[in-house]
Amino acid sequence: MSEQKQIYEFDNFRLDVPNRELLRDGTHVALPAKAFDMLVVLIENGGRLVGKDDLFSRVWPDQIVEESNLTVQVSAIRKALGERKENPHYIATVSGHGYRFTGNLITLDSEEEEVVIERHSMSRRAIETERAAGVNENVLSKNFAAQEVTRNPRTMGRPTLLFAGLVMLAISVGVFLVLKRTKSSDTTASAAPIKSIAVLPFKPLVAGSRDESLELGMAETLIMRLSSLPEIKVPPTNAVRRYGGLEQDAVAAGRELEVESVLDGNIQRAGDRLRVTVRLVRVADGQTLWTERFEQNFTEIFAVQDSVAERVAAALAVRLTGEQREALVKRYTNNTQAYECFIKGVYSGGTEEGRQKSIEYFQQAIGLDPGYALAYAAMANRYITLGWSLSPHETFPKAAAAARKALELDETMSDAHRALGSYKLNYEWNWPEAEREFKRAMELDPNNDGAYSEYGSYLITIGRFDEAIALRKRASDLAGPSSFPVITSLGNAYHYARQYEEAIKQYQRALELNPRFQRGHVAMGMAYVQLGKHEEAIAEIKQAISLRDEIRNIAALGYAYAVAGKRAEARKVIDNLVGLSKGEYVRPFYIAGIYAALGERDQAFAWLEKAYQDRHPQMTLIGVDPAFDPLRSDPRFAALLRRVGIPS
Repeated sequence: MSEQKQIYEFDNFRLDVPNRELLRDGTHVALPAKAFDMLVVLIENGGRLVGKDDLFSRVWPDQIVEESNLTVQVSAIRKALGERKENPHYIATVSGHGYRFTGNLITLDSEEEEVVIERHSMSRRAIETERAAGVNENVLSKNFAAQEVTRNPRTMGRPTLLFAGLVMLAISVGVFLVLKRTKSSDTTASAAPIKSIAVLPFKPLVAGSRDESLELGMAETLIMRLSSLPEIKVPPTNAVRRYGGLEQDAVAAGRELEVESVLDGNIQRAGDRLRVTVRLVRVADGQTLWTERFEQNFTEIFAVQDSVAERVAAALAVRLTGEQREALVKRYTNNTQAYECFIKGVYSGGTEEGRQKSIEYFQQAIGLDPGYALAYAAMANRYITLGWSLSPHETFPKAAAAARKALELDETMSDAHRALGSYKLNYEWNWPEAEREFKRAMELDPNNDGAYSEYGSYLITIGRFDEAIALRKRASDLAGPSSFPVITSLGNAYHYARQYEEAIKQYQRALELNPRFQRGHVAMGMAYVQLGKHEEAIAEIKQAISLRDEIRNIAALGYAYAVAGKRAEARKVIDNLVGLSKGEYVRPFYIAGIYAALGERDQAFAWLEKAYQDRHPQMTLIGVDPAFDPLRSDPRFAALLRRVGIPS
């Protein structure tokens, strides 16, 4: 677009075309580049309809783009102007044709601009003086709004404008003197220090060219860096994944995540070029605290991340020690190809196949940079997760090797300590060393919800349920109110504590957030079994099977059948599991549980022995799992507990 010489004002907004800046009450408003260009075109045409073809030729000259780009940019403009599509004040949609600007527009020439700047500066200084003295923010806003009503340079001469500015300054000072007398000692919410921030997945500048792994990876990196600040709560990546939609409102997401601020951004890669816009928003009032744009070679992505992390810390008024400053800008690799593989690995997962694919990405990252400690730690935790569904002998030793390599490269890596603790607990059955690793992980990263949850697992195995529940609650708080997997884990802690009603409340919370979360349905079903609600239990587990026909869910149904006295159905499930075991790994622990519920102790102990030989992680839970209550009076059970080594 050719540069325009005009400056436009409408209500409390100001569009400075030469400087490519949109201001609201003198404060910069973040607006993507193409959205800014589109707003200029619409405003230049006043109240006239601007057709889609005209917008394409003006905003995207010499480019072929999809019509959805118009929708995305208009949405960005509306978001910046604080309006909604269903109740537009500035941008009207003419369905099938285009858009028109409908605001009350003022166009300034150079002389009028000088006068308005002078008047605007005077009134703004008065407001800043009042704010410094503690005048209520709402009153300030009304004062400033009153001043804005008087500005119409088409009908006011220079002396009139200056006089109006002086009058308003006098009024502002008068209000200040009145309010100062009644000022309380309470600080306003806007002045309170910010103690929590959510980093949302970045969004594309152009909707048709999404790179979700890059968008989420940028957030993941900044989350890790900001999590190094102990006084700031930062929800983990899993908690913010769901907020990656193009129309996602940052303030609404912040309210749902129960944080005080949100870091929201756009990112686009075009060949070797990287464009990034970032803004920090205060959730309480939607105010933009800081915004910045970057346009660099992709190889400079790490420098962009450094700058964003430092600027956010400064905006949050965090006082950094030298060690914290180093952690804030710490780079785990300088190889952009390795970084791309890593973020693809982070983005993969959720299913067994996804976790295996993510390990391949981490291995590629390590191949490109053998010193990439973060990739080793991430791979270790993926292997730990797979160890619950695949052969523990195949997965847990690989997890330990990756965790130890990560710690060899960087002893301060919290996630590597967490993975090593899980290995020590669930495969090596070494409780003292497991506890040391979990505590070290929490010490290094107080925001590591996974470390709190895993330490909770340790406490569950030894029957310290109150402490385990407290840690799982802490993990849930860190992960955010929308993290249904962590809420389910909290429910599991209540389940093993035999507080089934409370467990069900947590499972219901999780399923309200995601009704298709099959693990939540299974957990609910198992709690119903213990309460004797057999039909409800079977219905919940069947619901899980309808969502994912996996071995865990099938085994849970067999257990529910056995407890409900449906012996024939339970035996069919056992036969099915034994058949499946010939082609894939089936946890012997599951079959042992069904036999225990059927009262067939010899078969139950035979399958528990297989689980023991496999060193399956669920063997650490036999001391507290209610499914094995029918076996507790048998001397063989006490002997098995001693062999596993569960502390008494």
